[in-house]
Amino acid sequence: MTKEKKYASNYWDEEKGEVIEFGNNFMRCYDKAGKLQFGSKYTNKAGETVYQVKFVIDRKELFDDDQAADYLRATINDWEEMLEGE
Repeated sequence: MTKEKKYASNYWDEEKGEVIEFGNNFMRCYDKAGKLQFGSKYTNKAGETVYQVKFVIDRKELFDDDQAADYLRATINDWEEMLEGE
């Protein structure tokens, strides 16, 4: 007997994400779904920009952890200070 898998609808089909491109990378935020995607961007043979998702951060999981959100915030602040010091 085969058990059928049931999937919820894909959040990327339900919501248009806001994309920020930097270098050959991108991040895309889906506020309603609480997802932040990171990945690489490239141009396909048709000349279209394609986003290849490498990693997704889930908002609930990030803030359920006692250290994750603070660590991410501190890392971004540290990197920004390093750039300002150059």
